[in-house]
Amino acid sequence: MLKNIKQNARIVDTFIKKYFNTQKYSELIPVMKYGTLFGGKKIRSTIIFNSSKIFNIKPNQIINLCAAVECIHSYSLIHDDLPCMDNDTLRRGKPSTHIKFGESTAILAGNSLLTLAFEIIADKKFNIDTTVKLNLIKKLSECAGHVGIAGGQFLDLNYEKKKIDFKKIINMQRKKTGKLFEFCCLAPAIIAKKSIKTQKEMSMVGAELGLLFQIADDLLDIKGNKKNTGKPVKKDKKKGKSTLIKLFGYEKTLGFALDRKKMIINKLKKYGKKSNKLIEVSDFILNRSF
Repeated sequence: MLKNIKQNARIVDTFIKKYFNTQKYSELIPVMKYGTLFGGKKIRSTIIFNSSKIFNIKPNQIINLCAAVECIHSYSLIHDDLPCMDNDTLRRGKPSTHIKFGESTAILAGNSLLTLAFEIIADKKFNIDTTVKLNLIKKLSECAGHVGIAGGQFLDLNYEKKKIDFKKIINMQRKKTGKLFEFCCLAPAIIAKKSIKTQKEMSMVGAELGLLFQIADDLLDIKGNKKNTGKPVKKDKKKGKSTLIKLFGYEKTLGFALDRKKMIINKLKKYGKKSNKLIEVSDFILNRSF
């Protein structure tokens, strides 16, 4: 699976590099490239590629979506690292964008990546049905905004050093992380014009994958190391972050993560061999060391 992930990352990075080259130059372009291209697993792109296999969609039909999602993810990381947010100085094994270029520049580069994502989807070369394209833009904007990443980040910061219950933690993690994963599984079903029922099923798979990813990330914060993760570890406890580990402890949280993985497998088994690669992603997410 790691080989597959790295291959997909190269494909998406190549597309993003070429897309940057079509842009009118501005002083923010090098900063945007720094925050997007250098490092990162591009796991969300792999989920889009592997979800597309279920519906017989070719990689060149969804590469724009992969690039757009990675731009949004990178924007969220740039802002997440800011002193007014999580105040992290290391990301993907290198200085965070605001450390390298300054806070105001990092904010503007993040904002520009967010808008670039929708430009990539709106591009006429992304040749899909207009109604489908508008639906994708609507869904992705929801994932990035106040009911998704931004809303989840607000809750994450607001819950620091507080006693937060299970439902609120799950809601926060589903917004902050799960929503974008949800889109990654849903988008191919939208492009394939599958039924609302199928779209909801794929959304649920994505939501569970996102929750699994966030839980695995929290577990790595306890047992991982900075060399492998490329970012500081053991910081959640110091910052008083509200996590399932804080609520239940390491072992019980790991058990909860394993339950999420079983749920994902059960929802995908109806697709047979076509879903094998997507199931492998869930294995990678839970067992990764970075």
